[in-house]
Amino acid sequence: MPESARHARLVQAIVAHAERRLGKVTDILVRDDAVRPLRGERPPMLAGFMPDVYATDVPTTKTLVGEAKTETDLETEHSRAQIAAFLEYLAYTPGGFFVLAVPVGVKPRARWVLRELGRSLGENAPQTEVIDDSEVRTD
Repeated sequence: MPESARHARLVQAIVAHAERRLGKVTDILVRDDAVRPLRGERPPMLAGFMPDVYATDVPTTKTLVGEAKTETDLETEHSRAQIAAFLEYLAYTPGGFFVLAVPVGVKPRARWVLRELGRSLGENAPQTEVIDDSEVRTD
């Protein structure tokens, strides 16, 4: 199933965010599940799911797992299982953090979903961030 233009833009936002958090895209490892991946490499499977973006600094001290969700996809059973699996993976990954990209109007709900899904991890819950696609350049 081809990804929607909205989803593609959200994935771009995660890649741009990875660059801000981890360093220049030329200096970090970035794998994205896009129609045309940045470097031609797809992310690894994590607990049975493939994230939209997997990035690390080099040498690895921080690991970013990113997922893009549209309004209609944010709270499906599949999405909830996927996000929960990524949070658990990152809970046991030193320097791991999760980025969820959603349309701007969905950010409050996305934060609530992350708090709910991370609750069972307690103090091991990884750092999470909710971003939107407003900072993606269109040039």
